[in-house]
Amino acid sequence: MCASVLSKRLTALFFLAATGLPALQAQVFWTENFEDESLATSNWQHDGINAGPSFWIWTDDPAAGYQEPDLPVFGAPTASNGYFLFNSDDNGQTPFDVWLTNINRPADCTGKTGVHLRFYTQYIYFNPAGTVAQIGVSTNGIDFTYQNLFDTLPANLPFDGWLEIDLAEADDQPEVWLQFRWIGNYEYHWKIDDLSLFTVVAEDPDFCETAVDITEFFGQTPGEPQITGLLDNTDATVSATDPEVSCWGEAGPGGLDILNNTLWCTFAGDGGTYNIQTVPCNATNYIGSTAGNLGDTQMLLLAGDDCSDLTPVACNEDFFPFGIPDWRAGVSIQTDSGQQYYILLDGFEGQGVVATGEFCIQVTQQLVVPCADGQVGSFTLSNNGFVCTGGNLEDILSLNAAEFVLPTTGPESGLAWCISPDTIPAGTWPGTIQQVSSTPFGPNVAPPDLLNNGTILPYGTHYLTPVVLGGGTRINAGAQPFVYNIDPGSGCYFVGQSLKIVLLPPLAPLGALPQVTNEVVPPGNNGSIVPAVSGGSGQYLNDAALYQYLWNNGAVTKNLTGLSAGVYTVTISDISGCTAAAVLEVTVGQTVSSTDPALVRALEVRPNPTRAALQLYLDLQSAADVRIEVTNILGQVLETHHAGQVSQLVHTFDLSHFAEGTYLLRVVVGQEFALRRIVVAR
Repeated sequence: MCASVLSKRLTALFFLAATGLPALQAQVFWTENFEDESLATSNWQHDGINAGPSFWIWTDDPAAGYQEPDLPVFGAPTASNGYFLFNSDDNGQTPFDVWLTNINRPADCTGKTGVHLRFYTQYIYFNPAGTVAQIGVSTNGIDFTYQNLFDTLPANLPFDGWLEIDLAEADDQPEVWLQFRWIGNYEYHWKIDDLSLFTVVAEDPDFCETAVDITEFFGQTPGEPQITGLLDNTDATVSATDPEVSCWGEAGPGGLDILNNTLWCTFAGDGGTYNIQTVPCNATNYIGSTAGNLGDTQMLLLAGDDCSDLTPVACNEDFFPFGIPDWRAGVSIQTDSGQQYYILLDGFEGQGVVATGEFCIQVTQQLVVPCADGQVGSFTLSNNGFVCTGGNLEDILSLNAAEFVLPTTGPESGLAWCISPDTIPAGTWPGTIQQVSSTPFGPNVAPPDLLNNGTILPYGTHYLTPVVLGGGTRINAGAQPFVYNIDPGSGCYFVGQSLKIVLLPPLAPLGALPQVTNEVVPPGNNGSIVPAVSGGSGQYLNDAALYQYLWNNGAVTKNLTGLSAGVYTVTISDISGCTAAAVLEVTVGQTVSSTDPALVRALEVRPNPTRAALQLYLDLQSAADVRIEVTNILGQVLETHHAGQVSQLVHTFDLSHFAEGTYLLRVVVGQEFALRRIVVAR
């Protein structure tokens, strides 16, 4: 038989029913998917009244039963693994009242309230007269109460989708039997699969089955973050149905992670590419506060039709690998249209303390950028590439984000920063080079967040290189997308310039010891200072060029020469700025030469030492212009006597107003001079 009115209308109804599936807000405690034929046919038995040849049968052919050209095959998630079918089309125009009952598999609903049944079904009937489909419930296996199904479904239109039914009779019952009953005449078929019993609860993200649906935050304007309301894992618990997780590294390589306070969200994919993060939003108790590590969440993204069959697709413990500004979790994913996704969120446990508190989920749709359009930009380093101990690499790095173009084609794309013992050649995939480490590939153009504390990377000299990736794949699906865990063969990558960075340890304080050469007069202006410097980055790297000098006479060289007697001060600093400057004060003395000019036949001063009066006797070979100066030991002139043109001279000085100490008597003869040291003592 056929029904010509069927073909133009059934397809539209089918898609409406399938895409209108509501998200479960429930805790499942009993399931049946008929995947084992032997168990299915022994637990579920056919009964009833039928003059025709048909009865309920187990089949794994989704296309079995009546097939109008536009009728879809059975769309249950596990239809190809087996389901039950009553094929009335083979039965003829015969009245029937047929049952499918789980005679040998009652459900235990003890302690359960608000029990509901959910199942996937395809139903189509031809003759509405006297036709009724029912679900029956029994608590003793004999007496059933029935609810009608599909009462509002017009004849010749199929229903293909999920049904949810309130089973009030099952609340708190130790044994509950289900029965599918079809009464009619001259129909098509009824298919049933993927049953579950669950309790309806208020929206509660504590279980996968009650995951909060955040689909509304997807499909928004690309680049504009969408932020959900607050979630709080303080009182969250672990569900027996939570999957095992081994990608957070919480228990060491290969070990299972510790689930403490899991929360769940779900969303429907639309084919777009998204970045998903846990963020502080307006939280007053941002997660991690009690553990001392703000934002310490971890995330696993899974895909599946329901919570009983989930496949991990992305995992992250720390979106910022070094915890600055916080230890939030985040993943990037190119979604498949129509695919249901689930997000498992957990608080990190460190040394027995579990991160708890509030957070929101931020969803940002990414612009679609083809792999070939990717571009790596340039960056500059201040402070000559030095990072002090306790400092962060991002503090000295500047970049122009507009120069970078990050592809969004998956599975893996984004920007990573590589650190290597040498430069990385352009066009060489860093993951093939030994001793290369990196940040995970991420969707943001930002400096690397690297705290220099000697634990993340060893102190010393390294090279920093940005790498842009599009269309890569993870080698180990359970590990983070560092360069060594990425196969770029199916995509493209762009390697930027390599610049030297120096991660400095705690440095020894700067210090200096001077080597001093005093001024010798005559001729004078021949003193020198040579400082020997220690400490700072110069000592750590064995490079004296890393010290900087500033003298009080304006000189910036290490050594000073051509000095007259006096006090000199130098400020010595480290080019890295990672240790305090040292200030050194040096005195250059003066040494008097014993050689007089050739014109001097005799030069005496007496008494020496003297209490007050000092007499000078001078005898020259010939007359010359003579000037006499009394100076202190630093060369400052205290008293002057101009004798004029003389060949002999006797002159008395009154030094009674001079303080006790050593002075110099300078006798200038023409263009030369002779010196005598004099002492005033009382």
